[in-house]
Amino acid sequence: MITLVVMDVEVTVDPSLGGRAVSWRVAGEELLHRQGDDPIEFGMYPMAPWAGRIRGNEVIGPDGPRELPATYGPWALHGTVLDQALTVVERVEDPERQAVVMETTHHASWPWPLTARVSWTLEARVLTTEIALVSPVDGSPVVTGWHPWFRRKVSGSRGEWSLEAPRLLRRGDDALPLELMAGVGTGPFDDAFWVPSGRASIHWPGQLGIDVVTEGAWYVVYDERPEAICLEPQSGPPDGLDDHPWHTAERLAAGEPRSWRTTWTMRGLREGRG
Repeated sequence: MITLVVMDVEVTVDPSLGGRAVSWRVAGEELLHRQGDDPIEFGMYPMAPWAGRIRGNEVIGPDGPRELPATYGPWALHGTVLDQALTVVERVEDPERQAVVMETTHHASWPWPLTARVSWTLEARVLTTEIALVSPVDGSPVVTGWHPWFRRKVSGSRGEWSLEAPRLLRRGDDALPLELMAGVGTGPFDDAFWVPSGRASIHWPGQLGIDVVTEGAWYVVYDERPEAICLEPQSGPPDGLDDHPWHTAERLAAGEPRSWRTTWTMRGLREGRG
């Protein structure tokens, strides 16, 4: 375990489980939830080289269609990185800036060679997360994202979320996207939203707020459970390894690293009181 500490924020990262955060505390208050013991169900983890579900668990790459094994129920879900052991390649321990960078080349179920690098950087009330991918093979599709399980209640306050989202990606009965719709409707949700500004927030009224800014244009919100809220910034939507009217799949160029950065800016609790 590696704990990043700056001021009153502590983020504990586990390199042996995808480089995920297993704890995120602000002024002593824990923000992350554990729904279960499966790696899908706790902490805050990176999703790569895909996020969400994939139609038929099949990906079309530079050498044609390839099947991915199911990893959670009937689905190949949330990529290959989240449960892998990552190697620490950099550590920064300055009092005002703490960081850890980890990487892996092990992706047993991914059809093409890939190096994934996961970075956490903590400064005063700002957490920056980054995923970088590079492959020697030209044309493999990718989607990345972050899956935080936030506690529904923090310091007795019930969490709420908001998005700058003009459109919702409507799901079919198979839980896969069907069409991009105007408006977002009412929840609870297990849905993808098109957010061209990359901006969202989660806040616990009177206690804490987190403003999220990502380089992608998609968020998935999962708030069907009373104990947790998952507000997931992504570079593409579910089933985003393939082309759709609402999304063109991004493909890696051989040997050229591609990275996606997200910032999580915290406000409130001890700083906001008084």
